[in-house]
Amino acid sequence: MKPVPAEPRLPSRDEYYDIANRLEWTQKYVKEEELFPVDMSGVPNLPIDVWVELYDAPYKVTYREYVKNQKEKDQRLFSVREAGVRAELIKKLDKTYHQGSFCFHITAVPIPEYTAAIAEARMARFGKAGEWRNLSTFGSMDEVRHAQVQILLSHDSITASPKFAFAHKMFWLDGWLPIAARSFFDDTITGTNAIEFALLTTFAFETGFTNLQFVAFAAMANKTNDFVFSSATQSIQTDESRHAQIGHPVLKSFVDVTKVSEEIKKKI
Repeated sequence: MKPVPAEPRLPSRDEYYDIANRLEWTQKYVKEEELFPVDMSGVPNLPIDVWVELYDAPYKVTYREYVKNQKEKDQRLFSVREAGVRAELIKKLDKTYHQGSFCFHITAVPIPEYTAAIAEARMARFGKAGEWRNLSTFGSMDEVRHAQVQILLSHDSITASPKFAFAHKMFWLDGWLPIAARSFFDDTITGTNAIEFALLTTFAFETGFTNLQFVAFAAMANKTNDFVFSSATQSIQTDESRHAQIGHPVLKSFVDVTKVSEEIKKKI
């Protein structure tokens, strides 16, 4: 009797993660400096091999997991929003909150979110490690989602006050706040290369500010019974906490390279 051949076993997530998320290629027709120009990749201009060896993001996610998680988050969020629309929640909210702190956030944030999507896409092209580029692709999709969700919530409130139209037009005005915000985001988002954006925005700004901001706004919205905005900010914060991790291994790579170079100097 012939032995029954064992059925092929699908690889586990841990077995295929590196293959799927750290895929690299060997350039044949262009030099490394042409493929990753320093103006776009950033300084220090470390070789690709160094980045491949050192870049190790703490947050691991595959594309399959990403799509599943985002689908479930959107289903929950839009279900809550629909319930809020049917209950005419906006009419029941405290005006000081709704046309104050809520209005300020929901009109100031959407356009910078779109610009962040462009900067994430820049890292997805010019980051010198496969995992860095892969996570930045997810980050770019995150930022588009955040902009669309918050513009939608602003649109829902337009009947309460015309101020909510500023979600679309604030950054085309010349008030002191739009001018200051444009200058800040030009320096940290639109005018940055891959390394600058990873350090200035994902590491510093998103870890130290936006990640905490959305947690605080969720708590404030919950206290005012604005369960729609509370759900939205919690949903957005889960994205922020993930792509805020992109810059950490960039900084760590610099530290590791510095340590190695100092050890080599001592030996010399």
